[in-house]
Amino acid sequence: MIEPVRTLRWSTWLGWQVESNWANPWLFLLYLVVKPVTGSLMLVCMYYAATAAAAGLGGSAVSPRFRADLLPYMFVSNACFGLVGTVMFGMSYVVITDRESYRMLKYVFISPARFQVYFVGRGLARAAEGAVGGGITILAGLFIPGIRDHLRAETVDWGWLAAYLGVGLVMLWAAGMVLASAVLNLSRNSMFLSEGLGAVVYFLSGVVFPLSILPAWLQVAGACLPTTYWLEGMRRALLGRRFPGPLEHTSEWGLLLWLLASTGGLVVASQLFYRWSVRRAWRNGKIEETTGN
Repeated sequence: MIEPVRTLRWSTWLGWQVESNWANPWLFLLYLVVKPVTGSLMLVCMYYAATAAAAGLGGSAVSPRFRADLLPYMFVSNACFGLVGTVMFGMSYVVITDRESYRMLKYVFISPARFQVYFVGRGLARAAEGAVGGGITILAGLFIPGIRDHLRAETVDWGWLAAYLGVGLVMLWAAGMVLASAVLNLSRNSMFLSEGLGAVVYFLSGVVFPLSILPAWLQVAGACLPTTYWLEGMRRALLGRRFPGPLEHTSEWGLLLWLLASTGGLVVASQLFYRWSVRRAWRNGKIEETTGN
């Protein structure tokens, strides 16, 4: 057990150093603050612009009950989705940077370090970055009137929040391993795979609007994603309420069971796909192959 723990420790440290580009910690902290907060503030400005435009047109396609809730809904969802982006899609970039830029992936593979534990450590470093950014974004929401009224310490359910964060980290690790395994057998251009899938998951997980406004077949696709249930759980835990949508009448325990079931299936699929991908990559020389300068 000593070697996996050591691998996890040093890969997490290495991941943090790579992500911060060995910069001054205070300078990197400024980056962690500016990037997520400005992205979320852009959504806030879009909300106010859309609200003003709808008022000028005499109405809105969104139901009146949900219209007032849309701002805290999408603000909290976007802050939490930052963790999805940093972990789930960041793990695939580990393959690209270590193989294509630093050309060290093959040495990690043949070293005594556990290859998958190495990816877990790098993912934890990205998780720390996403957690800091998401936390700061939520704190910034306390200065926005339309969000401050809904986001209060007494409304946060800390027990459910811890439960969803725990299951969510497992879910994000499994999804990240699927993407990292796929990238092992692809070229440098595989970075577009993560970016493309990121946009699809963002769209189908109900981040900025309820899934109920989508066509029925897209609602089914969104219901197959574990991120849909995770984001719904995070919104309930942080805001202390339910929002209109397909999952509105699902209880907290029912929502957690759906999340556990989808996460369990994803974990099994990720391990099977990882083993197949590693064998194929090693057999075809993809682990040491570089496809660009």
